[in-house]
Amino acid sequence: MTSIPPTERICEAISEFLIKGISDSGDVTNTLFLLGAQRLIQELLEQEATDYLGRERHERSDENKGLRNGYKERQLKSAEGLIPVFLPQLRDTEETYSSKLWSFVKGNSDVFRYLVAEMYARGLSTRDIEATFTDEKGNCLISKSAVSEVTESLWEEYVAFTKRDLSGFEVAYIFLDAVYEPMRMFKGPKERRNLVRLGYTGQR
Repeated sequence: MTSIPPTERICEAISEFLIKGISDSGDVTNTLFLLGAQRLIQELLEQEATDYLGRERHERSDENKGLRNGYKERQLKSAEGLIPVFLPQLRDTEETYSSKLWSFVKGNSDVFRYLVAEMYARGLSTRDIEATFTDEKGNCLISKSAVSEVTESLWEEYVAFTKRDLSGFEVAYIFLDAVYEPMRMFKGPKERRNLVRLGYTGQR
C-alpha cells in the first residue's frame, strides 16, 4: 500500500465515496470537500516537487538535481476539518528542499472551498490555479508547466465525474433548482453559474 502514490490513493477514496456514499453520521458535502481539497493539494505538491527535480516520478534524467525520498504526513486545518497531506521529501539536492506551496497553503486554507466547488461544478482552469497560488509579490508559486499538468489531470477527472454511470442508483425523488448569479473571485470578467440537480435514493 505504501508504494502507491498518495494521489492515487486519494483518487481511489473519492471513487469509492461517489459509489458507496457514507454512513448516517456523515455529511456528504463536507466529506466531498475534504476529499476534493486533499486531492487538489496533493496534486499541487507533487507537481511542485516534479518541477524542482525536472523530471516525473520514475523518470530518469542526465541532470541529477536530487531524488524523491518518501513523504511526511501533515494536516491542514480547515473550517470543515483536518485534511491529511503528504509532503514529498527529496534528498541529495544542492539545497535543502522546502515546499513554498505548503507554507502558502497553511495560511490560506479557506481558498479551497471555492476551488473544490468549482472543480466539481465546471472543472478548474489554469487561470483559477495561477490566480489562487500567486503570492503578494505577484509571483506564482508553481511554474506554468506544473499548473498545466495539474489542470489537465483534474480536467480528466472532472470529465469522468460528469459522465459517471448513475443507473445503479434507484432514485426516489429528484430536486431541480437553479441559481443565476454573478461570481468573480479574482480579477477578470464576471462569470455565471447554474446549479443544481439533486437525487434522493431514500436509502441511509
